[in-house]
Amino acid sequence: MVNEKLQKRKGDLMFNPGKTFFTADEHYLNRGIINYCNRPFQTPKHMTQELIRRHNEVVPQDGTVWHIGDVTLEGPHRADYIRRNIIQQLNGEHHLVLGNHDEWKVQSYLKDAFLTVHSAFWFVYKRMVFYLVHDPSMYTILENSPNAYQLCGHIHTLFQDLLPKKRIINVGVDVWDYEPISLARIVNLIRISKEIGK
Repeated sequence: MVNEKLQKRKGDLMFNPGKTFFTADEHYLNRGIINYCNRPFQTPKHMTQELIRRHNEVVPQDGTVWHIGDVTLEGPHRADYIRRNIIQQLNGEHHLVLGNHDEWKVQSYLKDAFLTVHSAFWFVYKRMVFYLVHDPSMYTILENSPNAYQLCGHIHTLFQDLLPKKRIINVGVDVWDYEPISLARIVNLIRISKEIGK
């Protein structure tokens, strides 16, 4: 589902490297994820407050944030609470690429929370093609495209990236100090990996 606002934007204007951010696997309000990923938080409330604080420290008010799946495990009955007390407290405008735990109806995500909702999304920036999809196992579709990169979540602490051999970058909070990562930082990571890989 593509929002009209998104369609009106063109090329690199939408993907300003210093104002475009990516994140995944926040799992807001979930107690289990604290133990599963050994997160340094005492309670789900503490984790959620800290994720919001760290998000707002790096994302400007006029930034754009792509959440690549698993925003929360909370069910649809908590949708209003999540929108009002979490998503609306985060700087930037928000887009969602659905993860395996994002189970609300699309309309629930779009209502006062996310500008667009997708099962996958891709864009081109400086001749690099970026595929946004939650599960990194989808990498096989771009394996033979040397200028294609996958931004994913799902794997939590398994790896941060597999550059340069495999062009996969995990944007999940567990490997980026619990904050979103900017497009500028991703492009720099790719540049460094190419130099090391030579």
